[in-house]
Amino acid sequence: MQEYWQKPPTIDSKLVTNLAAQLGLPESVLAILVGRGYDTADKITEFLATDLGNLTTPDHFYDLDKAVARIESAIENDEKITVYGDYDADGVTSTSIMVEALATLGIEATYYIPSRFTDGYGPNMDRYHEIVADGTQLLITVDNGISGAAEVEYAQSQGVDVIVTDHHDLPAELPAAFAVVHPRHPQSNCQFSYFSGAGVAFYLAWGLLGELPVELLDLVAIGTVADVMPLVADNRILVANGLRQMQASERLGLVALAKQAKLDLNHVTAHDIGFKLAPRLNSLGRVNSGRPAVELLTTFDDETATKIATDTEKTNQQRQQLVQEVVDKVAAELATVTAPPALVVAGENWAEGVLGIVASRLVDQYHCPTIVLSINPATQQAKGSGRSIGEFDLFAALDDFREQMINFGGHAGAIGLTVATDKVAELRDHLIAKAAQQQEQIQATGQQQIDAVFTAQNITKLTPDSVQAVSEILEPYGESNPEPIVALKNLQWQQWQAIGQTKQTLKGTLNNTISGIAFRQGELAQQLQATSQVTAIGQLGLNRWQGKTTVQLQIKDFILPTEAPQTDQVQLSQPVPQSQSKPSGASPISTDVELIDWRQQKLDRTIWQTPRQYVCFNEKLAHQLQQRFTSSSRITTLDQLAADHQELLFVDLPTDIRLFTRYLSSTNAQRIYLMFYTSPAMKERLQMQIPQLRNLLKEIYQQKTVLVSELAQFAQHCGITMQQLRFGLSVFSELNFVKINKEQITAQPQMPKRQLSDSQTFMRQQSLQKSYRELAVGDLTQIKTFLKSSQSR
Repeated sequence: MQEYWQKPPTIDSKLVTNLAAQLGLPESVLAILVGRGYDTADKITEFLATDLGNLTTPDHFYDLDKAVARIESAIENDEKITVYGDYDADGVTSTSIMVEALATLGIEATYYIPSRFTDGYGPNMDRYHEIVADGTQLLITVDNGISGAAEVEYAQSQGVDVIVTDHHDLPAELPAAFAVVHPRHPQSNCQFSYFSGAGVAFYLAWGLLGELPVELLDLVAIGTVADVMPLVADNRILVANGLRQMQASERLGLVALAKQAKLDLNHVTAHDIGFKLAPRLNSLGRVNSGRPAVELLTTFDDETATKIATDTEKTNQQRQQLVQEVVDKVAAELATVTAPPALVVAGENWAEGVLGIVASRLVDQYHCPTIVLSINPATQQAKGSGRSIGEFDLFAALDDFREQMINFGGHAGAIGLTVATDKVAELRDHLIAKAAQQQEQIQATGQQQIDAVFTAQNITKLTPDSVQAVSEILEPYGESNPEPIVALKNLQWQQWQAIGQTKQTLKGTLNNTISGIAFRQGELAQQLQATSQVTAIGQLGLNRWQGKTTVQLQIKDFILPTEAPQTDQVQLSQPVPQSQSKPSGASPISTDVELIDWRQQKLDRTIWQTPRQYVCFNEKLAHQLQQRFTSSSRITTLDQLAADHQELLFVDLPTDIRLFTRYLSSTNAQRIYLMFYTSPAMKERLQMQIPQLRNLLKEIYQQKTVLVSELAQFAQHCGITMQQLRFGLSVFSELNFVKINKEQITAQPQMPKRQLSDSQTFMRQQSLQKSYRELAVGDLTQIKTFLKSSQSR
């Protein structure tokens, strides 16, 4: 997918200097703020302010005073109060805020957290029947309710008043509740209206208690960050003060949860909430029930907090395992898929609670709208989630398929749906057709602005102290206040290396005080090591290790010397083919033949805008390309290369380098494009080395038997991926080291010893590994040598 980084805007240096003198802030911070549009002292002061005195007050919310009066009446008359929440992190923090506020007034309210699996999101009529029958006299919804017109109408008809507190989009007709507390209510006076569910619940608690409940701010911070609310205006104030409240570490459940997450609450950030705390709270609702999260967040008992936090950690690990299991199953189905316009994948009994996460990962990998469905064989229904990309409106694309579905809801970027199993194929065809018509929307991506550029002339200004100063002033980072993006431009890095057990993490060393880290980019180490100057783009952080603090760049992308930037944008890693001229990634290395490095190019439809002659060694991949791109023609024999072709594209890796050199020696092409596409699954397999194979066999011999149903857990135990495990099992099966059936893998240590080279699968892998090292990630100088040697024959 084409991704652009926008260069920093031109900034008036005198303005920055004057603002620095006026506000007493570092120029490095002010340059970022001015670049983001905060170009006056008033704007900057207003943005940075985190004083609680600047918060919107409860009286700005329509119906909040009416809701407070009704709750006070219920307390006075000893009525039963039930809080109806939601199963995600915002929902459980909203519930905890309301329950704790009522407890402060001496009321032990009942609360209900719906099940993702049996109740679904929002008000559920069956649950409302139960709540009414159980004697509830006042029902308060938090983080839901605005779309529950029928359920609210039923409760009100039974004499149960409903107070709706919510922040989701308003429907055309509001529910006829006793009170509706919503920041975007037509009669609301809130200047800022994008609070989280926890934020709205906090305001009701504030109105009820009569003073700002500082002790609840930690919960508001979690809900706000977890639900990806914009961290500006009131939300910035709430989260900044919530983080300070968390640093006080007074909530037993958070202390216990942070311990499990190996998180130091003394230095907790919004990033920690988003990537450590919120996922753990969310995991409870994704796997089982979200109810324990409320108990965790409201308990005053150390033992209870420790037990629930420990259970939550186990559940989160289970959630990660479920995600990986579904990802592995999907990867097997999509092993030969390269550039789909859209994806709809389905499988029996996939974990429903993680399908949205899986869909997001597939969007990142395949850069197209994606739906992931779990099929229930008993009901013959497929239920799941979808995620979109770019400006493609996934909800609108499926709206005219609504009548074919059992349930459907969502918005432009994410949807949930249930469809009969026999309609899945129609759903897939429908979405693919819609996506094919809207490729511009799919390929449209928001440009991310680079906030600062460091070169050899000013890199000395990049110090741990300067990074710390920027963070202290601009945090909390999040939606609408992203962590600054910087470019380390055209610098000579001392070293690049692939690290970690699977060598999938890339680490770079610029000097003694600055390093870089890039996840799932380990295969680039060799290419970067051979490059004289690299521009690395990413987010700055601090690495504290053995008492030493250094700057660490979390790398998002690279610009290599052959990748020329466009006029006002910086295009990274993936040169885009042009229909009238060669790509910006062109790297001429011969006076007679021009080699063009497309090894970072995605295998998508932009390649085929111009009809091409191409070589594709993988038959399955070639078949897909022939079906989809009929204007281009595949070269299948050396004889076909005798014709005069101006251009030739090598799509994928040859099984043997000698095959590649034979093609080079036979072609008359003047321009050769080198893609050497390697699927993500194949990359994983190619990272499997002989020592890992030996360790895997040793583990199997120790276990004696491994159940097929537990292969994902076994792979995780061995520190390898499912693709690598499948490869190893194929080799071992060929050598009779193991026996495989549908239920289990059985070790056969009694069989005669054999060399790995006796396995054809292993030898093919060895050959492919050599091709991958020398062609896919190797220096172009090596390929130039191949070309010269081919031309000399």
